[in-house]
Amino acid sequence: MKNILKLVIFDISGTLIDHGSLVTVNTFKKVFKKFKIHIKPELIIKDMGIDKNTHIKKILNEKQIISQLDKLKIKKSTIYKKMCDKFNRILIKEVKNKFDYIDGFDELINFLRNKKIKIALTTGYPRNILDYIIKRFKKKKFYPDYSVSASDVKRGRPHKDMVIKILKTLNIKKENAIKIDDSFSGILEGKNANVQTIGLTLTGINLPVTQNQKKKIPKKKLNKIHNNISIKFKDIKTDYIFKDINDVKKFLKKY
Repeated sequence: MKNILKLVIFDISGTLIDHGSLVTVNTFKKVFKKFKIHIKPELIIKDMGIDKNTHIKKILNEKQIISQLDKLKIKKSTIYKKMCDKFNRILIKEVKNKFDYIDGFDELINFLRNKKIKIALTTGYPRNILDYIIKRFKKKKFYPDYSVSASDVKRGRPHKDMVIKILKTLNIKKENAIKIDDSFSGILEGKNANVQTIGLTLTGINLPVTQNQKKKIPKKKLNKIHNNISIKFKDIKTDYIFKDINDVKKFLKKY
């Protein structure tokens, strides 16, 4: 890192909370099942991190989904709004029932606070979900300096709008900020805003398991996953690549 770090911008789901982004994946599965549409997990994961209404629209435009809609004689224009409404209702229940902090959360947040480094959040979740998450954070005495949801800006990820809004509000230059995310769309969000980026390989959507499940995976297999995801992060020119936020803390501590 060439410049003084004054701000860390975190993604939320899969980076700070919700191991494996299972909440979002489960919500998509449940919504599409209600309309008798089968959806493969890889189709959901492909665009993970973008705002959820756009995500639903992109999935509805996939060939395998269009063919199912045709068989069911359902129009995309008819089903889209209904899906968005159902998605938001199911998502808030999923978040409440499966809310969990990723290992290393307290240590990293406390470290940044002690160093007087500001903390901001961006998310593909709508504002009502973000507000709920912030209430849960406050119970842990964690008060982000600023937070933005995809519904607060004109363009969600991979566009730069959320990061730019944060930089302007907190009056911090882009060279003094870094974005941390487990999704490729989240890293591109940071790259498009010209801030440094950190990609996480063994958390969130890249490793869709709970913390207890992760502990049972052999190190050799975890290293293989890390290496494979690292290649993809390098392809989009991610500045730094780590396994999880515990490694991020070690990196920042040395810095």
